[in-house]
Amino acid sequence: MSDGDALVSGIEPDLTGLTKERADHKDRDSTCLNDEEQRFYIAKGSFANPSKESATNLVGLLKGKLVSKGYSTQVVDNLDLWADDVSVAVVMNPETRLTFVLLARMDSTPNLMIVGKTECYRRAG
Repeated sequence: MSDGDALVSGIEPDLTGLTKERADHKDRDSTCLNDEEQRFYIAKGSFANPSKESATNLVGLLKGKLVSKGYSTQVVDNLDLWADDVSVAVVMNPETRLTFVLLARMDSTPNLMIVGKTECYRRAG
């Protein structure tokens, strides 16, 4: 979840109403088996100055930061959506199997959503 925190820390001054949810103590509803668990990271916020923001540029910046950390777009790159008012990118770390969905939109709030989630893995202990 540190990758999600690192993404948000770089853009935090440009957001208002930022909320972060880190599901690292309890599981959210998931389709995992009884002896498995899954972790989530969710950050949402609105642009402090929407007239100076671009959904496409922001998602591209965040995606680039994750790619530089070893995340891949090869598996899901064809799902990326780039439009003037909405941009979505999906990246996955092939080693850790952590997937991030990055969404920025201009027409409704929250303007930015970052969702990270692991695959189901065997529960420790």
